[in-house]
Amino acid sequence: MKHQLKSLVIVIGVAALVLGTQKVNAQWYVGGGLGYSEQNATSLLHFSPEVGYSFNPHWTVGLGTSFQRIDRTVYNNVQETYIISRSDYWFLNPYVRFTFLNIDKLSFFVDAAGSFDANHGFDVNYLGFRPGLSYQLTDHFTAVAQIGFIGSYNHNFRAEMGLNTLEFSLYYQFKKRK
Repeated sequence: MKHQLKSLVIVIGVAALVLGTQKVNAQWYVGGGLGYSEQNATSLLHFSPEVGYSFNPHWTVGLGTSFQRIDRTVYNNVQETYIISRSDYWFLNPYVRFTFLNIDKLSFFVDAAGSFDANHGFDVNYLGFRPGLSYQLTDHFTAVAQIGFIGSYNHNFRAEMGLNTLEFSLYYQFKKRK
């Protein structure tokens, strides 16, 4: 697992060096997402800040982190009490984004992404591809949605599209100095 992390870091580093030589339309952004879901007496709170750098209209490198809190509640009929178990998880999520289509303010992209479990020695959580789209709301703000995944998830192949893989984020782009 450690060699996969090293390989991903090397790939991102080489991409940053190669793409960094291009000065067209480069800019930094910060953002992330916040989510909450509840199902079958289990609640999930998800917070995922990220930072990225767009080298040009097609290539972006980013690094996110995500914090997840899972609470499980069970009703005990005999004692009429709730039993709660709480688990916290933290992940490091690097990605390289290729934007393949721009239509005015709407863009379609695919991320080559990874997620590494910080609670367990940065073991690989997933490595794969995540499609998405973004919409430029203003000069500074962009709404981003990702849906689907294809790749290795917890060491098993997974390919899926659906609402269970839908994520929304909001980015703030810093204006480039002239």
